[in-house]
Amino acid sequence: MSKLKILIFSDCYIYGGSEKLMAFLLKNEILNQNFDLLYSYRKHKGYEEGLKNENLLNRKGNHPLILLSNETLFHQINLLSFYSLFKNILKLPFFILQKCQIYFLWNLLVLIYLLLKTRPDLIHINNGGYPAAKSCNILVIANFLTIRKKVIYQVNNQARECKSSLERIYDKFVHKNVNLFINASNKAKQQLIEKRNFDSNKITVVNNCVSLPKIKLNRDQIFAELNISKESFLIVEVAFLSERKGQKYLMDALSKIFDNNTLLKENVYCAFIGNGEDEVFLKDYCNKLNLNSNIFFLGYRNNSEDFISASDLFILPSIRDEDMPLVILSALGYGKPIISTNFAGIAQVIESNVNGILIENHLDTFTESLASEILRLSNDVNFRSLLGKNAKKSFINYNPESYGQKLKQIYEQIYAI
Repeated sequence: MSKLKILIFSDCYIYGGSEKLMAFLLKNEILNQNFDLLYSYRKHKGYEEGLKNENLLNRKGNHPLILLSNETLFHQINLLSFYSLFKNILKLPFFILQKCQIYFLWNLLVLIYLLLKTRPDLIHINNGGYPAAKSCNILVIANFLTIRKKVIYQVNNQARECKSSLERIYDKFVHKNVNLFINASNKAKQQLIEKRNFDSNKITVVNNCVSLPKIKLNRDQIFAELNISKESFLIVEVAFLSERKGQKYLMDALSKIFDNNTLLKENVYCAFIGNGEDEVFLKDYCNKLNLNSNIFFLGYRNNSEDFISASDLFILPSIRDEDMPLVILSALGYGKPIISTNFAGIAQVIESNVNGILIENHLDTFTESLASEILRLSNDVNFRSLLGKNAKKSFINYNPESYGQKLKQIYEQIYAI
């Protein structure tokens, strides 16, 4: 008996957390033993660099597509060191093309061709949020117009509010023609129900997963690279450099700590792993706070797990647009004490004062709370050790084996309906 052919489609303007999740899926032994996994994605340089780092760029069954989207282009424009007005002028002609539905028509034809070419038995759409990447919903239309196969639609991050009656009509179509939606957390599921009026019976929760790569550089090597002493206290954040990831608040918290404890400035350091549209602003802000000797902007690293493993404390102070961040799960797996924000799927992973610390997502008290918890953990090695041990124990809920088994059951159940 031949294996079921599963077409996995994903579209993102960067190669981020939800894309890494698909990489774990494509590499999963359980799924590969039971299914023929095809993978289609919007082809662009940044995305294929991510696939290359995962050793997935040239895998058999890949179907890169030339899809039209402004997201990656606008992201690249946002990275330019120009005034906002000039950036908006650069964006304008592409924005007009999108509004004229030229992108929609092109993408619909490309996705119809993909479906007719591959003829999958089941379609698994992976979207960074909802509605998020427009191509994901266009694929639902393409399937309706052609092969009409069962569709599983994975939504990472929180759904946005419905903005218009036209969106509500679009939602009804998508909802009717998708057999099952997947979220990583109960909170994200609730957002789909409340903000997009989706039926709770068509939504299931599947924990995200991460694999734990073998460490290439140990703590001593990382500290030598950073040129800090072995006795230093290292904080690490792995995230896109963006307002929503909270790097500014972490810098404010460190500044507050150093103002009140000048000796700590000689011992406490923070490494930001990642790049993004706020990089220039954050570096300028770091300089303004006189934190240049304590904060390292290391850019994108394909060995970010080495820095997580080497850290004394992992922090992800996100303020919005999260669900169940993979870097939190990696920090669990490496047994790190964690500070993060009490919202979305993070609160489903972290039990405060048990396997990490949660701070409330109130911006008026955020910096103060973050500073207080950093200071508490930096001064209490026993508490850090306890949090780390409990974190490692809780990782069993987020390993690739559990994820593969759950998806296998979903694929088989939906196909059999």
